[in-house]
Amino acid sequence: MKLTKRTGVRALVMVPAVLLTLAGTATAASAGNGTPSGAPPAANGYSVWCVSTTGARACFASYGDKVWVDDTKANGQSAAGTIVGKNWNRQCFNDRGADAGWVMCDFDVPEYQDAELWAVNNPFIGSQAYTDINTGNII
Repeated sequence: MKLTKRTGVRALVMVPAVLLTLAGTATAASAGNGTPSGAPPAANGYSVWCVSTTGARACFASYGDKVWVDDTKANGQSAAGTIVGKNWNRQCFNDRGADAGWVMCDFDVPEYQDAELWAVNNPFIGSQAYTDINTGNII
């Protein structure tokens, strides 16, 4: 903050601060374009989860740490499936179009952690939805 004097009136001038977060040692991130794949296993709520939004579907299987993404709307926008943990995330992109079907990314994620699975149409700015998941089977 800086005080300036203008024609006998004091004005408080605030300089906005911009905070940028960069991936570093504290945050592990990984992203990739998925490879063509068949449909994921059926969601069961304890080892396979799925979530949908307008234009995208995403599924995660804790056994094998796999993420599937389906672009469900022919709108020229890609789709993404993202899993987000406390200090890590993984993003799988499907830029093959709505007629191409499912793609799959094979990640290595921390085991036995609560996280979120996101389905996103037009990544970073489009329609999105999430569901809670766990990255390992607790029996």
